[in-house]
Amino acid sequence: HSPKPIVAPHWRFSFDDFVVGPSNELACAASKSMSNSIFNSDHLFLSSGAGLGKTHLLQSVGNALCSSANRKHVRVACLSSEEFATRMVLAIKARQVDQFKAQFREGIDVLLLEDVHFFQGKEKMQEELLCTMGALRDRGCKVVLTSSFMPKEFSGVDDRLVSRFCSGFMAHIERPDMETRRRIIMDKARRLQVNVPIEVSELLAERITMDIRQLESCLNNLVLKARLLNRAVTMNLAWEVLENSAVQN
Repeated sequence: HSPKPIVAPHWRFSFDDFVVGPSNELACAASKSMSNSIFNSDHLFLSSGAGLGKTHLLQSVGNALCSSANRKHVRVACLSSEEFATRMVLAIKARQVDQFKAQFREGIDVLLLEDVHFFQGKEKMQEELLCTMGALRDRGCKVVLTSSFMPKEFSGVDDRLVSRFCSGFMAHIERPDMETRRRIIMDKARRLQVNVPIEVSELLAERITMDIRQLESCLNNLVLKARLLNRAVTMNLAWEVLENSAVQN
């Protein structure tokens, strides 16, 4: 078997549905710049805690590059670091390493790689990623990496790879402030076509501070519960949903 082909990704997110606030403004601007030719750096490193928008921005870059009229045939690989490692292991087992290398070094124009902290302590994988990134840089390709940590916080990672991670533009996404969290809820409610009272949006934004995914999940549950009960979204209903959620704040 030859290595699994890189298929055109299905984009779940775009810049249009990303709510910008002080905590993510730089990361969003850098990501948008990656989608056009004015950006000086071909490499972008996004870091943040879980559920704060790294994947959203990474996917939005790919989505924008594939949508732009002058880049119809852009070849994008969008995958997790674990999937990259699995593909490499399978290629080694199948004695298809040369094909694997060609696929990632010559067969793509853009590499979108999530959770690169996965490579900590994995020497062979690190060497392959280093060579891949070098080849892509030589060809002027774009690379976007995400991680829960900044490169300087990694342990068990080759200094050359850390240096390569740091050679592009780095942007850290902070926890969103209260107003951004409230705007995220209102934006999501608008897309769900449901009326959420201001006091409910403020309650959710006040109670869920750590994770935007959790915030959106709580709103989804609230809307679903209201629809199943054929009721309006109210403070009482919001409190019921919050009490049943494993909320971290």
